[in-house]
Amino acid sequence: MNYEKCLWALAVVLTIGMGQSGCALHHTSRTSVVHDVRIDAALSPDNLLVHPSDEVRFVNLRKEEVQVEIPNLKSGDLACERGFTNMMGSLGEIVLLKSNQSASLCFKSPATVNYVVRMDTALAGSRKILNGVIKVETPVKAETPVAK
Repeated sequence: MNYEKCLWALAVVLTIGMGQSGCALHHTSRTSVVHDVRIDAALSPDNLLVHPSDEVRFVNLRKEEVQVEIPNLKSGDLACERGFTNMMGSLGEIVLLKSNQSASLCFKSPATVNYVVRMDTALAGSRKILNGVIKVETPVKAETPVAK
């Protein structure tokens, strides 16, 4: 009986520990604001304005796989990421999204991030290339009126 309680307690501790290590990997948005870039025949929106630590989620709405490429992507520039790392945990500039899959990033600091989405077209062997921009800007704080 005591042995079963110890095993159950160990399972609880391991589960909690695994959950905390997931937080350390920064897989969630810091601000809880999520902006979707919907990938279909076009990007919607193709020009996006976000704040630092907002989550930018790339969502493939096509039936075919798409490739999202963000040149010069560095882990030091990110507050979170999901889907841009390989099995070894290394950040990559390119992610392949199957139908109805998504991947996301949160940028730490103001920046202009250009990205490219590549997809196959109905013509055999041809690819469509769509360009997008994410502008990360710090929100301007409104001045509070001074009471007289």
